[in-house]
Amino acid sequence: MTIQEAEQEIIAEFDLFEDWMDKYNYIIELGKELPMIDEKYKTQQYLIAGCQSQVWLHATYQEGAVIYTADSDAIITK
Repeated sequence: MTIQEAEQEIIAEFDLFEDWMDKYNYIIELGKELPMIDEKYKTQQYLIAGCQSQVWLHATYQEGAVIYTADSDAIITK
């Protein structure tokens, strides 16, 4: 799947929702399905500076792709 195809798929998914609150709740539900960041990465080194909430981000390179794992103390950022 190309980036453009993935973009169109995401747009089509969100077009199914009639209001922003439904879209917001859908984003929260998607976040609950993501794998959690390993606790060893919840350190100052991986903390994103300048965020209102605490957000930890870890990146790895696997098979030609950058893989991100993250966590936050705020539900929408997860």
